[in-house]
Amino acid sequence: MFIARSCVFGSKLINPCKLAFIRGRFLMSAAFHGAKFCWMDGEIIETDKAVVSAMEPIHLSIFEGIKAYVKNDVNASGKLNIFQWESHVARLWRSAAVCGMNIPYAGENLLEATRKTVRANGFSTNVYIQPRIWPRAEAPKDVHFIIPVWAFETVLGRNNPRFSKQRRFIISSWRRIASDALPPQAKAWANYGNSALAMREAERLGYDGAIFLDNRGFVSEGTGASIMTVRNGKLITPPVSASILESVTRETLLRIVSEDLGIPVEVRDITRVELYASDEAFLCGTGWEITPITSIDDLPLGDEYPGVVTKRISEYYADVVAGNVEKHKEWLISA
Repeated sequence: MFIARSCVFGSKLINPCKLAFIRGRFLMSAAFHGAKFCWMDGEIIETDKAVVSAMEPIHLSIFEGIKAYVKNDVNASGKLNIFQWESHVARLWRSAAVCGMNIPYAGENLLEATRKTVRANGFSTNVYIQPRIWPRAEAPKDVHFIIPVWAFETVLGRNNPRFSKQRRFIISSWRRIASDALPPQAKAWANYGNSALAMREAERLGYDGAIFLDNRGFVSEGTGASIMTVRNGKLITPPVSASILESVTRETLLRIVSEDLGIPVEVRDITRVELYASDEAFLCGTGWEITPITSIDDLPLGDEYPGVVTKRISEYYADVVAGNVEKHKEWLISA
C-alpha cells in the first residue's frame, strides 16, 4: 500500500496527520448545533474530538434522520420520545445493504447509544438525531459510525408562526436522480448533492425551495422531503417509482390521514400542470416535518394559506408525535 506523507490543504503542503485534525474540526466542531457530545465508534465523546482524516471517503456515507419530540406538547420542554425509531433504523439497514456496508451494531445498541448521547447533552426540547456511517479509508469493509444530535425549532403545533410563514417554491431545472444512476431509495449523502444543487438554484433566484421532476417529467419530491398535494379534498402524492426516497413520514401520513382523519388518499404520478392546479401543497419528512407551500413558479396554490387540509393534517401529526393519540403511542420510545 502506498502511504502518502504529504498533501495540499488550501495553499499549503502539510502532513496528512495534521489534516485529519484540521478537517475533523470542520466536520464536527464543538459548536455543532449547540451539542457538546456525540457518540462515535462505540463511545460518547466531545464533538471537537470527533475527528477523522480528510482522506476518508465521506462521500460514500449513508445516514438517517430521526426526531425526538417533547411529550404532550412539541412547543414545550420536558421528557423526550423518539418517533418511529424502528422504521428509521430499518431504513438505515436497507440503505447500508444497497450501498454495500455492514453495520457492526445491533438496533438495541444504537438505541442505547442515542439515549446516552441525548442525555449527555442535557436536551429537554425537540432533538434531531442523525446517525452517519461511512467506510474507513484504511479498511473499506469496516465503517465509522457517528451519532450527532442537536436541538431544533419545530414548525408543528397549533398557532406556531413558523408553520404559516410564506414559502415560494420553483420547479428546479435539475432533474431528480434516476434509480439507474444512484439509489434514490437509499439515504445516501451522494444523493443530496442533487438536492443541494436544486436548493442553491432556488436561493439564487430568490425562492425558498425547489421541487424536482423525475427523468420522465413527472413530479418527484422536494429537496430532502416528499411532496403532497391536495385537490378537491383528496391528498395526492407521487409513487416510489418517481425516484423518491421511501419516507418514514410519508408512510406515517398516508396511514393516519386515511384511517384517522378520513381524508381520501391517492398515490400516483402527478404532472407539472396538475401541481400548479393544486388547492394546497406541502413538503413532509423528518427534517421538513409538514411544511406548507405558498406558490410554485409564482403561481399561488388555492385561496387560503396555509390550506385547511394541510393545517388539519399538521395539527393531528403534532399530536401523534407528542404522544397525545393513544392508538399511535407504539410509534414512540423514550429518549
